[in-house]
Amino acid sequence: MHIPYELLHKILEYYGRIKYKNGRYINIIHKHDERYNRIFPIITKKLEIIKRIEFDGAGFYFAFSFDICNSVGLAYDYNFSQENQFEICYYDFRYNITQIRTYL
Repeated sequence: MHIPYELLHKILEYYGRIKYKNGRYINIIHKHDERYNRIFPIITKKLEIIKRIEFDGAGFYFAFSFDICNSVGLAYDYNFSQENQFEICYYDFRYNITQIRTYL
């Protein structure tokens, strides 16, 4: 009933499903849970995309290919190649050069 908070935090962290963060206890996925294997490819892909973002003043550009085929993907461009224009481009280089662009 009178366990020090530091000890209580350590006990709950050892259990692996509860963590003390920002003044609250929150549920987390245990680091040895099989669900990590399912989300690991998603997180890895997002980190890969984030690392390749190019910034130019108030604009950005990034492109990524789909996992099923490296020749198919999306490119996002805002205020990078043209001022005050947001472009999303679907590209497919498998057979012919196909680009479908959307401007907002």
